[in-house]
Amino acid sequence: MKTRWYCRPAHWILLAVTLGLAAPPLALAKKLYKYKDASGAWVFTDKPPAADIPVEVRPLPASELPAKISVRNRGTPDSPVLALVNDYYGPVEVEITGQGMENMRAEPPLPVRRVVPARTETTVVTLKPMNTRWRYGYQVRAMLGDPAAVHRPEQAYAPPFAPGQRFPIGQAFEGSFSHQHPQSRYAVDISVPLGTPIRAARAGVVMEATSDFFDGGTDPKYKTRANAVRILHDDGTMAVYAHLHPDSARVAPGQRVERGAWLANSGNTGYSTGPHLHFVIQRNSGMELVSIPFEFAGANGQGITPMAGTELSAP
Repeated sequence: MKTRWYCRPAHWILLAVTLGLAAPPLALAKKLYKYKDASGAWVFTDKPPAADIPVEVRPLPASELPAKISVRNRGTPDSPVLALVNDYYGPVEVEITGQGMENMRAEPPLPVRRVVPARTETTVVTLKPMNTRWRYGYQVRAMLGDPAAVHRPEQAYAPPFAPGQRFPIGQAFEGSFSHQHPQSRYAVDISVPLGTPIRAARAGVVMEATSDFFDGGTDPKYKTRANAVRILHDDGTMAVYAHLHPDSARVAPGQRVERGAWLANSGNTGYSTGPHLHFVIQRNSGMELVSIPFEFAGANGQGITPMAGTELSAP
């Protein structure tokens, strides 16, 4: 959560931003920039300002990088018009909730949720003072994906490696080590050697891709340090390929990839006991990312449910 206070004569404005995005956060920058925009409001971002204005810069640990969601006031300081900017290459659901509202009217009434399409800005709410003394606060939550998405794969998912290769499944659905959270309950860990080319199990658009984490282990600090690629499918669900090797991503956000495309190489980054690929299908289930059961394509083309100990073969 990020909290910002704005102080004006007779007015107090609180902005609390909560970004409920999938772990691990996928981001590339390593600095946080703080400056005032033209309206006098503080801006916190991982991008330097275009104008020649005073700016504070500090190094930023990768786990604290800002997500690509921002709030912009398109009105005035005394009559805000709040717009949400989504810089992801996929839809994001956003919720705005009022806090400490006094002598302020929200149109539409808060709380309000909106789905902001990829790479767009959407006006969400207008706040109007009802007399000369007022204050308001609001909290913003954002979740990757459209809650209207329905899992409709065209066919069983291809094993995420090259044809002719065979690798065992170390941990499958509801695995006791790390597959107990809704985001990972139906995830699969495939025991692939370091550097194995990882292929797209299904076509889609790259929402995020990162490969700038270099270490891993079972210390809790590594839970947000796994290199990963997130693919948005045509039905609105998303596939995550995680624990990838540093500097191995071969795709970029916004790129369309087909089934079998080379995404990156396997690694051992993040919360991991050894080299493997963490693969999971997710959807936004009303401001919460949940994993979805799926099937891999077997040697004869029929779907098979992943099970621990099964040797997976790419036909």
